[in-house]
Amino acid sequence: MNNFNKVFYILFLLFVFELISYGFYKLNLLEISHKPKIYLSKNEVPNDEWWTEENIWGAWHIKNSETRQIRSCYNATYISNEVGARDDSFLFNNPNDIILIGDSFAEGYGVNHDNTSQKYIENLTGFNVLNFGVSKNFGIVQYYEIYKNLAKNYKHNKLIIFFLPSNDFGENDYNNWRGSKRYRPYYKKIENNNYETFIPNDAVKNYKSQTKKIKKIFKNYFWTSGLFINLNYNYKIYRAKKKYGKDTFSGYFDSKLDQQKAAIYFIKKIIDEANIKTYLVSIPRIQDFERFNRGESLQDVFWVKSLKDLTKKNKKFTFIDLIQYPTPNLEDLYLKCDGHWTIVGNKWAAEIISSKLLRN
Repeated sequence: MNNFNKVFYILFLLFVFELISYGFYKLNLLEISHKPKIYLSKNEVPNDEWWTEENIWGAWHIKNSETRQIRSCYNATYISNEVGARDDSFLFNNPNDIILIGDSFAEGYGVNHDNTSQKYIENLTGFNVLNFGVSKNFGIVQYYEIYKNLAKNYKHNKLIIFFLPSNDFGENDYNNWRGSKRYRPYYKKIENNNYETFIPNDAVKNYKSQTKKIKKIFKNYFWTSGLFINLNYNYKIYRAKKKYGKDTFSGYFDSKLDQQKAAIYFIKKIIDEANIKTYLVSIPRIQDFERFNRGESLQDVFWVKSLKDLTKKNKKFTFIDLIQYPTPNLEDLYLKCDGHWTIVGNKWAAEIISSKLLRN
């Protein structure tokens, strides 16, 4: 076979794979539906570009932009405003507004904006909620930094903190991230009940390894990249199941004590920084509910006890633990393919939170 024929067959195979991959995308046959960047509309950016890491708090969004995320169990569009928040414009900010900070549950991952807990709270209470929630491994140190350096600049008289025990305890523990060059803050223990924050000296804003840069080119121009994205996704799930078996870890019950103490320290710093009525909403996962419903007690769990004690001592602070509000069909609260709240889950949480807001 001469060189011309080899090139022809390679191009032909590439065309066939592109055709098949495009068909899979159009028919939504893959777990992750990926659309190459060259086919996106003018104002739309790829998922891996919409979430950035270049601010002192780490993850954020490109300003005035949108991205679309399609999975087997949801199809959501994310739109950011003039400051990069996933929300409507903040230009009409008033003193009675509420600030919301937290991770992907606050951001509204997996649902459209009208179906986020933020929007349901607005509809139920009549208050305007400024949403500073963001995905991409966002933890309690980052909640503190984004509030102090960005959210606090906006007029508001209440603060809501979404707290996810499943991963918030470990997100900013540098022991979990050693070697990573991602641009994000971590905590360092100085002495008992005293911590400082830092960004590693070798951290790189919007870091991408050379391998990721090559993959990025492939993802930007070829439909076939969608097949490899899904193969990689399923391989990671296979390895995780083989290594850990069924996921039984509960952030409510199994989190490390030193991480719990650090989290409580930064929660108190946020409360002191805000010095207004503050609500911390603890978000359980299915495995947390299962352990709780089997009768395991939270009475002596350090972080729960600390937040309950803080509620008694500080009239400006309220702890809302959603695990205390189970529903008959817990599975309906969470996306089957992802684990974030469904529309039902967002509405369920918003109703509980709104009742507390209207009571005070």
